Amino acid sequence: MNAWTAVLPLLGVVIGATMQYWLSRSAESRKQLQLLQSQAYVDYLRAVTKSAHADSQDVARLALAEASDAKARLAVYGTSEVIAALARFEETGAVIDNPRTRAHSLPWCAMRHKHGAAKADDLSLVLFGK
Repeated sequence: MNAWTAVLPLLGVVIGATMQYWLSRSAESRKQLQLLQSQAYVDYLRAVTKSAHADSQDVARLALAEASDAKARLAVYGTSEVIAALARFEETGAVIDNPRTRAHSLPWCAMRHKHGAAKADDLSLVLFGK
């Protein structure tokens, strides 16, 4: 009986420490994924708005390169809903001046899914002033 009273508390400490390590590591992985996902979303939106307000070919070319980089990260870290919306946006030509694109295919509406719904027209007005 004395052996069990000495072993069980030690076993409980080992199991508790192992579980705490595993759970904290899992939570940290989720946080890191969310951070990478959010950063890709923000970078893509920044590039698209920069492209919309570009006043020279060099600025437009730089915005296109930034958008391509962000799209690559979106393909890796984005949700399936965002990737589908981005695909629809690309199918329509990825032009934000197109009313059809703004009304139906804006990927940033899907990006806001976790943060509450927003109307495409409202987001378009906020981002592009149109």
